[in-house]
Amino acid sequence: MTDQNNRSLGIRLAPLLAGGFFRPLSRPSAAIYMDCAERLMEASDEGGQIDYSDARSLIREVLLEHPDLQLEEDEGGGFKDLYQRAGHFFNRLIESHWIQERRIDLDKHYVLISPGLRRLLHLLRDLAEDRPAELKDFTTTLRSLCNDLLRDRALDPSRLGPEEMRQTVKDLLARAQQAEEQMHAVEILILQQEGLQRASHSAQETLQRFLVDFHAGEHMVCYDALQEGGLITRLTQARSITQEAANDPFAKQRLAEGLAKHHQIENELAYIESERWFIKLDRLLAGIPIKQRLIDGRMSDFSRLSAARYRYQTEMRSRFPEQVKSYLEEASELHQGKSFAELASELGMPLLSPWVRLYYGQDSLARPRRQKGSIDLSLSFNTQTGDAIKAQEEIRRRNLNILTPQRAARFIEKHLPEKGNQLSTETLHLHIEDDMLDLLATLAFDHGPSAVSSREVRWKVRPARADFAMNPEEIPRDPEADRLMERLTLERTA
Repeated sequence: MTDQNNRSLGIRLAPLLAGGFFRPLSRPSAAIYMDCAERLMEASDEGGQIDYSDARSLIREVLLEHPDLQLEEDEGGGFKDLYQRAGHFFNRLIESHWIQERRIDLDKHYVLISPGLRRLLHLLRDLAEDRPAELKDFTTTLRSLCNDLLRDRALDPSRLGPEEMRQTVKDLLARAQQAEEQMHAVEILILQQEGLQRASHSAQETLQRFLVDFHAGEHMVCYDALQEGGLITRLTQARSITQEAANDPFAKQRLAEGLAKHHQIENELAYIESERWFIKLDRLLAGIPIKQRLIDGRMSDFSRLSAARYRYQTEMRSRFPEQVKSYLEEASELHQGKSFAELASELGMPLLSPWVRLYYGQDSLARPRRQKGSIDLSLSFNTQTGDAIKAQEEIRRRNLNILTPQRAARFIEKHLPEKGNQLSTETLHLHIEDDMLDLLATLAFDHGPSAVSSREVRWKVRPARADFAMNPEEIPRDPEADRLMERLTLERTA
């Protein structure tokens, strides 16, 4: 057993990879292979076998359910006859070692499901299904794990025999692994909620998902169990019991005796395996609080996303486009088939526009964007011996106008010497062109290298436009270097 674990995963999977066991999953028709395997598995008997003719019939039914998937030549793609395509597909399943033929006599011909295919289907079902209902068992799993470890002399080698010690540690590992997988499922559900929130169509839908749907989801079962059930403290205590057993040579020896007898391996290898079991159990228990902190971060991200989404839908986008759209749709249904002249004469709805033009055909399409031509950045004069000084002067002049992070960092350090300092253009008065370029550099970047130390300078810009989004004409403007610019505030953050 230990020799198996010491070998890399690639070496252990080499026989399956060489036999093409995973090749069907990489084909464009992978969905057909998976459906065939599932249907054959469901139709097989207790021994995992199915009649040969029934297997061929099931493959034909699956091929009919996927008429849009194109088969390759070796899968029968070149044949129009369904029986011929099913025959080629049946041969590919045999070559991939997913199924095997078993002929007992001339009248009894069976197809066997390979054991590897059963394990592969089990894994793929776990990947395809979220199974949020299983998260309801998270509290029970974690509480039973803590109770068993905190029981008096839970892993005491003087109380447990070799086989009892092996069974106890094995059961603890299984439940800890299950709890870790449930924590991963919680993170997946939160990410799914984020995706749905990003696609919300209205502010009402955003609030419904944030205030109701998100907090009523199955993922909150695990979250509430860790937050309110006091399980984090009990997990820390349970982990200390595991660490004591991992450092106790008598506990490891007792577990090694059980492993050596059960797996029939040498005592030295069994002792190494017992150490690996205790280390794995300790890491699984330590990973649950860490995963809980990551989930806290995910939930905070979801709250910030919901707030930003709601603000965008109410303040930035508002409901005016939706109201205009609904008004036009209702007017179109009420006055369908009537001309503008009829609307003006019959209903008293004269157009406010002096003339109306309806676009149709290619004129109604968006205008193609024109590509800007490349800019020639080369100097316009020869850099021979007589022009070398002019070339250097031209390069120096151009470099003076470049906006760089170093330039912005010097400006921040000059006007904002300490972290947390703020500066508004209302009190900043620039008169020189170079100072104006320094200010523009701070708007182009948010960090830069310090000129006085090896640390990095960071800042953020808060424009006044954010407070006057609905009334842009009221945005205050400040004179800077013979120019007017919208008011903004600079704040040094680091």
